[in-house]
Amino acid sequence: MRFSQPEIDAARRLRELGLNWSPAPGQFVFDEAGVIEQPSPFQERVYFILDLKHFLRRTGSVDRLKRALFWLPTWHDARELLRSQGVLDGEVADALTDARSIESRSELSTLYRLLETGLKRDSSVGDISRLEKVST
Repeated sequence: MRFSQPEIDAARRLRELGLNWSPAPGQFVFDEAGVIEQPSPFQERVYFILDLKHFLRRTGSVDRLKRALFWLPTWHDARELLRSQGVLDGEVADALTDARSIESRSELSTLYRLLETGLKRDSSVGDISRLEKVST
């Protein structure tokens, strides 16, 4: 599996926006800190977690792993995350059509944009609820 640079950049933004991630086998990650010494079999700095213990030996803890690497959700991961955000299949289909994602082979980028929109919306709702608690 290959990730484009815009997809990697978008996944980094998802992390910065607070995308919840629990490292687990079967996930692709980007080694931003360069903690994995072995060359990647996929593309530079992109790794697949087959054995989580191997990654934990390199980083020392799950928390450090999450600071050094970030998750590259696959198409399937992104669809599951969107469902958990309450995004309907029809909304996803409309976004893919509107962005001409299939023709341009950018479906994953479009899914990441939808996730980013949801995370921004959720963080602004959280900001509003915090303000409401302060004002009461």
